[in-house]
Amino acid sequence: MSETEYDVIVAGYGPVGETCANLLGYYGIKALILDKEKNTYPLPRAITWDAECQRAMSHCEFLSEVKTRKIRGVDNKDANKKSIMKITMEGFDTYNYQHRILFIHQPQFDEAHRENAKKYPTNTIKTGSELLAVDEVNGIINCTYKNVDTDEKFTVKSKYLLACDGANSTVRKLNGIKLNSLDADESWMVVDGYTKSSFECFAEIDAIQYCNPARPTTIIQGVENCFRFEIAYMPGDTIEEIQKEKVFRKYIDEWIGDNEVEFSRTAVYSFHAAAAEKWSIGNIFLLGDAAHQMPPFMGQGMNSGCRDAENLLWKINGVLKGLYPPKILASYESERKPHVARITRAAIKMGNVINAKNKFKALIRNTALRIQGYIKGNENIFPILNGNRLGKGIHKMPKIKNVSLERYYFNEINVRLHDGRILSTDRVLEKSFGIIINDLQGSKKLSDKYLKILNDHQFKIINVSNDYQQSNYNNYISCEETHNDMQIFCDKYECDGVILRPDKYVYDLLTFNKSDSLETIIDKVLNNLKEKIDFN
Repeated sequence: MSETEYDVIVAGYGPVGETCANLLGYYGIKALILDKEKNTYPLPRAITWDAECQRAMSHCEFLSEVKTRKIRGVDNKDANKKSIMKITMEGFDTYNYQHRILFIHQPQFDEAHRENAKKYPTNTIKTGSELLAVDEVNGIINCTYKNVDTDEKFTVKSKYLLACDGANSTVRKLNGIKLNSLDADESWMVVDGYTKSSFECFAEIDAIQYCNPARPTTIIQGVENCFRFEIAYMPGDTIEEIQKEKVFRKYIDEWIGDNEVEFSRTAVYSFHAAAAEKWSIGNIFLLGDAAHQMPPFMGQGMNSGCRDAENLLWKINGVLKGLYPPKILASYESERKPHVARITRAAIKMGNVINAKNKFKALIRNTALRIQGYIKGNENIFPILNGNRLGKGIHKMPKIKNVSLERYYFNEINVRLHDGRILSTDRVLEKSFGIIINDLQGSKKLSDKYLKILNDHQFKIINVSNDYQQSNYNNYISCEETHNDMQIFCDKYECDGVILRPDKYVYDLLTFNKSDSLETIIDKVLNNLKEKIDFN
């Protein structure tokens, strides 16, 4: 392969491109980030960020914190404002760790991500730069872009290109990749603004889907008293008329009450569900809306794009550092595509709850959901809190119905080190392969046979035990739990430990005898991993 100026080019600098820029900086990968726009979009669009995506970024140690607020729940109400399905984020109290979904204010989210991305010397960020052409010859990406002010053109080479350039992706179009509609288009008007105090309707929850067939409306109380109304666009509406305050206030004043409000934006959107026919061509990869689009009813569009970045970049990092062969990159699409498809179907289904615009259909919906809530309860209805298995790839996870999230995406556990410090397992593991084992009591010594490959991969070994015996392997960490999450996990899934990937997805469960040696366990783990991945 000939020399390139960059290892990776990122086309597009929205939330997914920003995520890529920070992860690339963390890994020390030489990257060029391009975006046509000079500045961030000043108004909110995405408003949710879940714990998985937040955890993925935690290693980047942001200079400014992303401001968040945990979502307590969502209530679906009928035309009479009576609850038909209340979904709470509480009640998941099996573990001390609580998976969470957070509200954000996107302009502040963007600002924090961009500020942090600048600190990495391996990042070159060029906003106001429009992508014009992309091709790949013998594994080398040739990219042409221009400065939007001067029209001066530049051509650069890289090993990989990540298309984070949105629903109307230039990269996708230049490469002739077809975008298939999932026939779930809906038009809604969004009204964003600020209030000095929380709306009365949000005493116990933070979002309401007002399932009134005459005018479905979503009401959201976001971070720092930002609010959002999503108002269904109905037959007879015009884009100009419905955005007039005297018109849309008729639909929202009953929720605002006596609160003082300031409106910051109105816009009519068509919500789409679509999927690119393929997510890569050679060394060019589609991420986020360039690869998949979904309705906003679960707040998972941006989050799915951030998961794309986390999944792909630990693999690209490993290939560039000679740890894995390039064929591992094929697992990006095979793992992520089914995962996104399940969330998209769930988002469409969630949208169908509010989108019944016929009184008879609404009556059937209300009855069905109330019966479902009576029989099953509501706590586990929200799909993103349930286990969502990756597609075929670098793991050995079986398909399990109605399994909870941590079976596939592992919890973050707080542990106490021998020096008294309390760290999370995410912090200890960093972005490396590793194992967490429960109370291994046998010999901790490893032979030279294993030390080199473990050191090459910065493979982490966490032994949750009150035995602080050390090992001759530097990345062996003996620690105690501050709570009992690991023991609960092992009891629940009948195992003694877990093999984790760099993105904290579970590769496989481990079983062993507590008297086994660490050498015996590592031999088993490496042979297990080599069934799915070539460790160089």
